[in-house]
Amino acid sequence: MDWSAWARGYEKLDGPDAFAGLFAPGGRFCDPVTPWTTDVHKVATDTDKIFPDWKQRIDDIRGGDDWAVFEWTGTGTFPTEGGPGIAVVMEGATVVSVDADGKVTSWRDYLDTNQPMQQIQAGLEG
Repeated sequence: MDWSAWARGYEKLDGPDAFAGLFAPGGRFCDPVTPWTTDVHKVATDTDKIFPDWKQRIDDIRGGDDWAVFEWTGTGTFPTEGGPGIAVVMEGATVVSVDADGKVTSWRDYLDTNQPMQQIQAGLEG
């Protein structure tokens, strides 16, 4: 698996359908706020609701034939009523497993959920 090429393609994804298209039928997703689910389209839709302009850059990726671990930096704007929104930057790591066709069978994000919450709180207070 060419993980570098996979990362560049992932960074260009746009929208829930594109994210869900990475997954094999029955592929599972989990993060600190989402228990294991196969409804990856909902995960992407929920993310779009919280951060409509969410972008994720893969900073480093390493893996084998059917797995990879990558560090990422995500940026987005948390919407506020009548304001420009609050810019948020998050960092995390992800472990993915893929099938023989390169489709994701398992995706687990690791991140500090306090990082975005502190930025949002500071923006609301400022």
